[in-house]
Amino acid sequence: MDIKEYISSGIVELYVLGVATEEEASILECVRNKHPEVEQAIREAEQLMEDTATIQSIAPPIDLRDSIWASLESTVAESETPSEIFKENNSAKTETAFPKNEPIRIVSLRPFAIAATALLVGSVAANIYFYQRNQTSEQEIIALQNKNQSSELLLSDAYRNLDMFQNPAVSRIALAGVETHPEASAMVLWNKDDNSVYLVAENLPEVPKGKQYQLWALLDGQPIDAGVIPLNGAGETHSMKPINNAQAFAITLEDEGGKPTPNLSELHVIGEI
Repeated sequence: MDIKEYISSGIVELYVLGVATEEEASILECVRNKHPEVEQAIREAEQLMEDTATIQSIAPPIDLRDSIWASLESTVAESETPSEIFKENNSAKTETAFPKNEPIRIVSLRPFAIAATALLVGSVAANIYFYQRNQTSEQEIIALQNKNQSSELLLSDAYRNLDMFQNPAVSRIALAGVETHPEASAMVLWNKDDNSVYLVAENLPEVPKGKQYQLWALLDGQPIDAGVIPLNGAGETHSMKPINNAQAFAITLEDEGGKPTPNLSELHVIGEI
């Protein structure tokens, strides 16, 4: 288990808020006993909630005392009777309960403020938790889309190869390994109608650093550059330079980027048409 990833998943905040599932809470209890960093994260989350509640607590408005006092006086005035004795007793009781020279303490707002803050922190923690889960889902979707795109490219490549193999205008030239590289092989697909050339690098040795394979068309003993083979392209079909006339094709190993003339000592495969 990656402890840092586990802590950042939002489970600690859900646990502190008391909204984690029984299973999640049970797992967290086990993990906190074995990993001090998890225990520290729980303590920090608890302290953060307490500090946030303190900071976000709402002080009563300055004129709240006067408003309450006026409301009480209005209520007392409406309940007065013609009896002077009742009025005096009622006034005395009111002054005893709410002396005008004493500040009125309002203590009922803080619990509501703490509860509201707890809900706010819980909402933020939940948002973080579900955002991270959403991010993970988005990454999985992107990975799946990339995989699908790769599969579509492979399928498209397979259909293109099938079309070329079935096209009577396309010549298939097998390139066999020379004496020094008997295990090497490749295939050229050459469409004589539009001069397009495709190379299937079936089995070529791994390219050394700073080197690259290059395809040549041979006409009357003269090499014609048909392009370099992309690095790490073994087994794939590559579109090469168009060739309008040739008697054979060959592949040599050249410096990366290719050369204007082939290095015949690095000839790997060749095949006649």
